[in-house]
Amino acid sequence: MKAYTIIKTTALILALITASITTAAAISCDCGDICVNETGWWRDSGAFNASGAPIQDAVNNASSGDIICVNAGDYAENVEIATAHLTLAGEGADVVTVTADSDDHIFEVTANYVNISGFNVAGATGATGISNAGIYLNGADHCNISENTASNNKYGIYLKSSSDNILLNNTASNNEGDGIYLESSSNNTLTGNTVLYNYEGIYLDDSSNNLIYNNYFDNANNANNVYDDGSNRWNTTVTVTPGSNIIGGPYLGGNYWSDYTGDDTNGNGLGNTSYNIDDNNFDYHPLCYLSEASVKGDLNGDGAITPADAAIALRLAATGAHDDAADVSGDGAVTSLDALMILQAAADMVEL
Repeated sequence: MKAYTIIKTTALILALITASITTAAAISCDCGDICVNETGWWRDSGAFNASGAPIQDAVNNASSGDIICVNAGDYAENVEIATAHLTLAGEGADVVTVTADSDDHIFEVTANYVNISGFNVAGATGATGISNAGIYLNGADHCNISENTASNNKYGIYLKSSSDNILLNNTASNNEGDGIYLESSSNNTLTGNTVLYNYEGIYLDDSSNNLIYNNYFDNANNANNVYDDGSNRWNTTVTVTPGSNIIGGPYLGGNYWSDYTGDDTNGNGLGNTSYNIDDNNFDYHPLCYLSEASVKGDLNGDGAITPADAAIALRLAATGAHDDAADVSGDGAVTSLDALMILQAAADMVEL
């Protein structure tokens, strides 16, 4: 009887262990090929791998083409990425923070076609003369760096000998040196970035043929907005493009410069004179805030309220951008209600 009880108990324990192992091996990862949290990483329906450096270990175990999803949390790592066609997608710069040993970069990319988005990177300071950065591309081409915050580093985002990359909608703030630094890097596109509280906003060293537009540079907070010893394009094509810009205006053109002193006489949100960076580089369409005197609802500056203005208001609402002329409801925000009211005004149904 005792033997039977022992056998039955042993079988039950083995069954529980087997069930536990099966459950552990069936963790889902529904946002990509590999998931990461603060304590480890796993593949969809695969075993959990505990790690003290889970992002780096996930990268080390990834294959070209994999998407690595990083869950919200605080990570203390220096991550080196040498695998091409790899995507690191953080859950959001407001919830995923990666800090690092101050004597190294936080993300260092040496492979092509790498995408990094949704991270707050901080703490890459280093000793005097060390060029540590929050995100560092070294000989890396065709990468996409987007929706990140790089703060409290020596440099925010640093490209060295790296070309054909896209820097999109990043914020570089409170870095000791420069917010964005390009060294011997060409044919990159920088758009939608906000650069604040750095020594230089953006520094281009021996770098040419880069397209830089729709960025926000605040000279009141940067020691200097820009240094450029090459030849780069600081605005879109000569003909500006309709679309909500980084300060809520109705056109894409150049960049916003807080120290721009020109006028916007036609009220379209673009300066009438160029912003002169140096003798070789000019922003021919600097962005301006729309005048408080602008007609409510006339968002394209043509002197009339039309369905085109309603379409612009809808784009502003979708992107969360603000334009006083578009806030016809007076609630302090641009929403679909404002777009509807402008459309009704265009049809003479209401008066704004």
